[in-house]
Amino acid sequence: MAKILSQEEVDALLKSHSKGPKTSAASDRPAPTPKTKKPQSQKKVSLYNFRRPDRVSREQMRTLHFMHDRFARNFSSSLSAYLRTITEVNLVSVEQLSYQEFLLSVPDPTCFNAISLRPLEGAFALEVNPQLVFPIIDKMLGGPGEALRQMRTMTDIEQSIFDGVLKLLLDDLREAWRGIVDLDFKIQARETSPQLIQIVAPNEVVLLVVFEVKMGAVVGMVNLAIPSIILEPVASKFDQEMYTGYKKSSTFEEARLIIENIKRCDMTISAEIRGTHLTLKEVLALQKGDLIPLTKRFDALLDLTVDGIPRYHGYVALNQNQKRVFQVMSSRPEA
Repeated sequence: MAKILSQEEVDALLKSHSKGPKTSAASDRPAPTPKTKKPQSQKKVSLYNFRRPDRVSREQMRTLHFMHDRFARNFSSSLSAYLRTITEVNLVSVEQLSYQEFLLSVPDPTCFNAISLRPLEGAFALEVNPQLVFPIIDKMLGGPGEALRQMRTMTDIEQSIFDGVLKLLLDDLREAWRGIVDLDFKIQARETSPQLIQIVAPNEVVLLVVFEVKMGAVVGMVNLAIPSIILEPVASKFDQEMYTGYKKSSTFEEARLIIENIKRCDMTISAEIRGTHLTLKEVLALQKGDLIPLTKRFDALLDLTVDGIPRYHGYVALNQNQKRVFQVMSSRPEA
């Protein structure tokens, strides 16, 4: 039968074990000195959220930022001319987040639209804050453009009136995107509650482009939520060089294409036999049968002009079909 140890015996065993094993008397050699380990270099660790991965690279984000900053300047001019008042549109940020987080950040009710972008599949969300929608509608109807004291949903008539501003916005957005891909933006659906339109799954990553619009004392936000998944077919076309103002030197092929295009341009060619100077009184007194003396003979060396600029020397003659032609003899030295 196994012996049961008392609590004192258990404590004594634990105490002897903590002191380490006893060295035998026969072993008088000193214990080997442990080798010192070289300090390992610390590894850099970066946080990564697997639920919301960054699908767009930094270079592509930089290109998107530059592209929409140009859109903001163009839309500011277009909206000012459309409303006949000074407006200012500024790009605030371009960031990646989930579609659910975007929906939680916009007000309810608001002006929420699903925009299709053919030939790409899918749609993106365009949200205009009510703090900006109602002053614009008031301005379009001849009012001062003041904000509402209490927010409410838009009526069908107000949505139809505001469609003119949305069309203007989409036209400028199409011009900004034309450098990457030529897209056709159209309003696919519109709601006053953001939760009623699901362009992608709630956990899907979207690119949120935020603009701030100022119209006098009124300040409102415009948000574009572009799903990153619909940009994958054109991800390779995001060339940063296209938007930095730097261009590569023209190749021989590009120069040849430019020359071929110039060759198809229409120009006016004429050969004139200059006459004498007449006063207005003499011109008004001209009648049928009057003779006007010329400074050159009809068979003299004449100038051939291209769009009014003298380029060649030659003679006016008749061809076999008895039609007047111009025979080029030489080019002008200054040409």
